Amino acid sequence: MVLAAYAAGAGAGAQVYKCFDPRGQVTYQQEPCAGGTSGGTVELVDALKVRPAGDEALWSAAAREGKPLVGMPKPYVIAAAGEPREIRAPKPGEGGTEIWVYAKAGQVTRIGFAGTGVVAWIRSDAATDAPAAVVAAARPADRASRVREALGVGKPCTAVVAEAGPADREEPLAVGNVAGTGTRYVYALDPNNANAYAAFVCIGGRVTAVERYMPGQ
Repeated sequence: MVLAAYAAGAGAGAQVYKCFDPRGQVTYQQEPCAGGTSGGTVELVDALKVRPAGDEALWSAAAREGKPLVGMPKPYVIAAAGEPREIRAPKPGEGGTEIWVYAKAGQVTRIGFAGTGVVAWIRSDAATDAPAAVVAAARPADRASRVREALGVGKPCTAVVAEAGPADREEPLAVGNVAGTGTRYVYALDPNNANAYAAFVCIGGRVTAVERYMPGQ
């Protein structure tokens, strides 16, 4: 895959190539894929500052091992750790301009990005001292609670559905008068009460709005 990017500051076009060799290994480089490797194109949402080839080789190796690094641009972080569970603004005591949050195997990892779109810091904390099986068992068993806790503006829509479960209804939305550019996912929480529902709007793969109508709230 070819990852199109733009060199920051200079304004000149640049490209980063994501190449697959015959064994399926992935390499990120500035030169086109060659020598038996293959690739395609994908559009990046965030601008990427192209660094020297030595840095790219380091990021590529770290991404294959699933290890985000300080200084790593966002596309490589996604290659290393996947889509974040939450994207939010920094809280007091957190530096940077944007925070990505991952929660896996009883551990919460926060990755802070600087204004240039690269990793400024990485912090991991244990979500609990209990074993992972106990943590899973402690999650809300009733559907209403699971849906309520899963919803969050800025989260990937796929993460919400994975946590809350399939929605009861999906309604296509028109964004900017373009039909089908968004979707509203509705969860009916009580068949006897039309007001007992929760919903979220998904545009561009992320939650842009949340509705929580629960009985007694």
